Amino acid sequence: MPEPVDTSNLDMLKDVIGDDLKDILQSFIDIAPGSLAEIRLAIDNSDADALRLHAHTLKGSSANVGATELPTLCLTLETQGKDGQVTGLEADFKAVETETHRVEAFLQRYIDGL
Repeated sequence: MPEPVDTSNLDMLKDVIGDDLKDILQSFIDIAPGSLAEIRLAIDNSDADALRLHAHTLKGSSANVGATELPTLCLTLETQGKDGQVTGLEADFKAVETETHRVEAFLQRYIDGL
């Protein structure tokens, strides 16, 4: 299984923004659980607009930190929200949740190594 984050992207970001990278990565780690909770709530409440919005937000923030698989998984939920599909999403949500945790753990290890 490939790494959940493109380290070459992280290295490029570190070269460009320096020590601020830690804060950016920590921000992702801090906000990701809330984003997951909002996606879960949107599914539970059959709220397609909220599903689209929160999946889109997590997609963008994960892409910004170089996540490799998570943006695509989030796009699936975002598209389903856009299409008004809010049922039968357990497997898709679980995939996003699992990959988000992988990205969070990877980023924490990366931060700890800086």
